Amino acid sequence: MRILFDRLKTVDFERVVDTLEISLIVEAAYSNDERAAELRADAGRVREALVHAIRGTHPAHREEIANIIPSCVKFLSSFSRVFTLNYDLLLNWVSLANGANLTDGFGLGEERAGFQVPFKVDAYCNTFNLHGGLHLFRTGGDIEKRLAGPAGVIDAIAQTITENKRFPLYVAEGTSLAKMSRIRSNKYLRHCYEQLCKSAGQFLVFGHSAAPNDAHIYSALFRSQIEHLYFCIYQPTDEKLRTTTGELARYKERTGSKVEYTFVDSESAHVWDRTLATA
Repeated sequence: MRILFDRLKTVDFERVVDTLEISLIVEAAYSNDERAAELRADAGRVREALVHAIRGTHPAHREEIANIIPSCVKFLSSFSRVFTLNYDLLLNWVSLANGANLTDGFGLGEERAGFQVPFKVDAYCNTFNLHGGLHLFRTGGDIEKRLAGPAGVIDAIAQTITENKRFPLYVAEGTSLAKMSRIRSNKYLRHCYEQLCKSAGQFLVFGHSAAPNDAHIYSALFRSQIEHLYFCIYQPTDEKLRTTTGELARYKERTGSKVEYTFVDSESAHVWDRTLATA
């Protein structure tokens, strides 16, 4: 199946499954039932592969990171709005903590069959998933949030993928141009990106590089009304500082921005400080 990802030049599991399922319809229409069955089985294996990847790289339950959530909450409490490029569940789990004050726009919705639906632009929202999330699914023209089932949210997401044959909304494309195309094609992602473009005041980037495959993010920031950009670097070295300075300088020059930026040692933020979490 790897060859199909390569031929389609994608890492998007949903696109590969869609291609397989369209192909099996064609094969069935020509009475090639055996080949159609093979393609149907391959589509199932791709879904299983996505579930395996999620389980292999993600904690199964929120309780597994309980000892770092308080330090995350303390860090995030300094900000009025939070944007994330990760599509894992960490920020969503942190938002459930007491005092987190992180809202995602689903608060005016209702629970339906294990989902919170729908996202509303006019609902109070200060948390934006710029590249989607494993817990977000399309439903018609709306977005709904997968809630935890009896065995937890990861199992609920896995069931939605394998049994309901639905894929999470996330941006998996490899280039900035392709990512931006995916963002523009979805109302929720487009809204999140537009909110980033409207940023003002002080802005801090934590846990992210300024690599060219996310040029759309930094173009938005340097075109926004932010006054100063603080950029965190993990264990900064002269080489890391030179590389990041070069990337940010290019974004600034391309946009004609006057925004200045300052580098910060990311460890000084104590985001993952377990001693704070257990004190």
